[in-house]
Amino acid sequence: MSAQINPDDALYVDMFIAKNAQTMNFIRSSYSAVLGLAAGTLGLTNLSGFIFYLLGSTFLSVLIFALKTKGQAGLYFRKSLDVFTEGVSGGLFSYILFWTLLYGIIHVYD
Repeated sequence: MSAQINPDDALYVDMFIAKNAQTMNFIRSSYSAVLGLAAGTLGLTNLSGFIFYLLGSTFLSVLIFALKTKGQAGLYFRKSLDVFTEGVSGGLFSYILFWTLLYGIIHVYD
C-alpha cells in the first residue's frame, strides 16, 4: 500500500513560521509607535485614542493581508487569522507609551 500525499495539505516549516511571526511583531510595534506619535500630537484622549489604535491596526492588517500575502495568509502562518491577531497586544503597549509621551510633551502645558 503506497502513501498518498494530499495536495491540500500544507507543509509548514517551524523556522519560517517563527520568522514570519517575528517580522509581524516588528512591523506592528514600529507602526504602533508611529500611531502613538500621531495620537499624542493630535491630542486624542480616552476612548478616541483606543479607537484610533484599533482602526490603525486593522488598516495595517488589511494592508499586509492584501499586499504581502496576496490574500493567502495560510501559506505564511498556521492560521489565516494570525495576520490580524499576531502582535496586537504587544503593539498596544508601544502605542500607549508613545501616545502618552507625545501627549504629555505637547498638550499638558497648554
